[in-house]
Amino acid sequence: MKAVIMAGGKGTRLRPLTCNVPKPMVPLLDKPVMEYAIELLKRHGITEIAVTVQHLPEVIRRYFGDGSEFGVRLHYFEEEAPLGTAGSVKNAEEFLDETFLVLSGDALTDYDLGAAVRFHKTKRATATLVLARVDVPLEFGVVMTDPKDRVVRFLEKPGWGEVFSDTVNTGIYILEPEVLRCFDRGMEFDFSKELFPMLLMMDRPMYGYRAEGYWSDIGNLAQYRQTQIDMLDGKVKVAIRGREVAPKVWVGEGVQAGRSAVLSGPAFVGRDCVLDDGVRIGAYSVIGAGSMLMREAIVERSVLWGQTVLEAHAEAKGAVLGRQSVVGAGALVEEGAVVGDNSRIGGKSIIRDGAKIWPGKTVDQSCQLNQSLIWGETGRRSLFGHWGVRGSCHGEITVGFAAKLAQAFSMILVPGRTVGIGHDGSPYAAMLADALGAGLHASGMYTHDFGAATSAVTRHAVYSGEYSAGIQVRAWAGESDMYLFELLDGNGLLLEGGLARKVEQAYMQEESRRVRPEQTGCRTAAPDVNLLYREHLLGMVDAEAIRSMGCTVVIRCGYRSHRGVIPELLESLGCRVVQIADPEGSRESLARIVQLTGADLGVSLDTNGQLKDLIDEKGTPVDEELLGVLQILLQLQEQDGAVYVPVHLPGIVERLGEAYNREVIRTKADVRSVMKGCEREGFHIRFDGIYMLVRLMEFRAREGCGLSRLTSLVPSFALSKRKVDCPWQDKGKVMRFLMEETRDARVELIDGIKVYHEEGWTLILPDSDEPVFRVVADAGTASQAEALAGVYARKIEDFRRRTTAS
Repeated sequence: MKAVIMAGGKGTRLRPLTCNVPKPMVPLLDKPVMEYAIELLKRHGITEIAVTVQHLPEVIRRYFGDGSEFGVRLHYFEEEAPLGTAGSVKNAEEFLDETFLVLSGDALTDYDLGAAVRFHKTKRATATLVLARVDVPLEFGVVMTDPKDRVVRFLEKPGWGEVFSDTVNTGIYILEPEVLRCFDRGMEFDFSKELFPMLLMMDRPMYGYRAEGYWSDIGNLAQYRQTQIDMLDGKVKVAIRGREVAPKVWVGEGVQAGRSAVLSGPAFVGRDCVLDDGVRIGAYSVIGAGSMLMREAIVERSVLWGQTVLEAHAEAKGAVLGRQSVVGAGALVEEGAVVGDNSRIGGKSIIRDGAKIWPGKTVDQSCQLNQSLIWGETGRRSLFGHWGVRGSCHGEITVGFAAKLAQAFSMILVPGRTVGIGHDGSPYAAMLADALGAGLHASGMYTHDFGAATSAVTRHAVYSGEYSAGIQVRAWAGESDMYLFELLDGNGLLLEGGLARKVEQAYMQEESRRVRPEQTGCRTAAPDVNLLYREHLLGMVDAEAIRSMGCTVVIRCGYRSHRGVIPELLESLGCRVVQIADPEGSRESLARIVQLTGADLGVSLDTNGQLKDLIDEKGTPVDEELLGVLQILLQLQEQDGAVYVPVHLPGIVERLGEAYNREVIRTKADVRSVMKGCEREGFHIRFDGIYMLVRLMEFRAREGCGLSRLTSLVPSFALSKRKVDCPWQDKGKVMRFLMEETRDARVELIDGIKVYHEEGWTLILPDSDEPVFRVVADAGTASQAEALAGVYARKIEDFRRRTTAS
């Protein structure tokens, strides 16, 4: 049997370690990760191996040669341009004239490949995917199979609402040569994104094999360190280069150690290392070959690549040091710091937690290097949350962060184009907006400063103008020290997932576009976006009908971002306005004022122009669930064609659709999907309280009745909502368990798992921002809805309790 090792990876998330070497050459216990792949194939009798290379191919060729030194025969196939995973293997098509195995050159595993091949042949499969279970599947391709192990669905790098299992694609495949005939040579083609979905559509026999053993995709610096900890703990069956001189302590040939040097296991010391007197090597430390640790140097939980030098009294604690780096006498490299190849840290310097130093750099003596913490290395699961990039002004959200985020954002934009920037009017948000502009200008982008505006106004301006993108900066509602960056595409929508991941990767790798001084962008005069918004909105509604009937509105607002919109807009519509100065007052006080003044509507808007409270002419508050249905009802009245509805709204919206002879299509519950479903000429009724207010006034004028009449048109319904705590690492397991539990039920998988019952339905949705599950149940009565939600909340809690106990 033949095999292919895919070895073209750049390893961008491992920078600065991979600036000088391709990802397959990154060492694990002083041996390239690809060497472990070769050893695994050899153990299973596979010695004819194709190696696909693209990034720094000569580094791989120089080390492995023709493979004879490793007991195999290697055949290299180089891509002149990136061809994708399947495209790179297609390059070796003439070599692959029989059933073959595909293995990643930058992952570590000890799987029984023979068992996987036997499974493939037994199933008579065209393609077999080797699967693994992981705690957090977001960075992998989730694969779903039926009870007979046949693949039924793929989800590449899903959001939490699409994590229907914790079973993922390992990048290990057994394939028949015929699969390579499904696409042409020279085209960029990916196994998981294109080829496997194609085979699924063609109904080719494709199976998933759940392997037993160890597998680690070394995708980031934290996993790189953890993989070597696992190796030292014996969790993976691999050959470690060296003698085990004590339990879990390996030492290579030619190591020289002073009498008072202390080595505590688990640990690894490569060949020809020198450990002077007083050197202390703590548990879970890896010292690469030819390294020198001078008098009383200390290494704890750190990885040192080959030929690294720690001078007297230098310390590395939880750090990674690249090849031939030097840490001067008395210097300290702290937890999470990474030092690239051939760098020198001056004596008595301190490299702080999370700092990264690119190869060949020098840090002067007695310096403290404090760089912005990289979120992916400080416990944050991702840069982007439900609405965008959010954090504390006392921590992450600083002027420096804003400029760096803008530079990362520019990496997905065309240089020379214009980005619109708005903010909520607060001094801190305005300062952050200026910093964003500076970062974009430095990257060759131009900006328009929208000034104080709500998110809805900024979205409308980007949609209506010739902007490449937009950004809104605002305080997070209800948390004065939390700020949010909403990054928008050219249509005024939040960035879709793929683009957001590219921005996140650029930020984490500190990538930026360098331009010549004459190419630097600048800020130019912006149109009055509040005026444009106001005039466009007035042109969309029957303003004359509103004026002729008259409307008294009690409104609680008064934020800077509302200026230039609300007073002028209501005046243009001939409204009598009772404005409440206290923007943080209660719903009850708003309802009392509506009754006392005989107003037609009562509205409370938050700092971003979103509806907080809506009161009808009788002084009755409209609750959140009913408000969501009202918004759909207004859409049904104004739009032609299908209406898109988020998956969590109650089932009565389908009945409303039937009443209006309109198709209702369910969408994901994420903000971008909902925005796309409720958009009209740059206005989004579910995310714009001002637009919603005007539409309600128009309805009142058209129908000659009050808001209470509109709410009476909504059939009765009952929703129950639960929030169930669940650690991030358990979410995939819980989703797999629930998929198994509901296998025989009617299930919808648009976003999360929606299970249908006679009484209604229950939606189980993993939250993208918090370590919780959201459980929503819809039924005919409140008691039925509460019972349905309770069933699935208890299922999650019971499953977690059982798995924790075991």
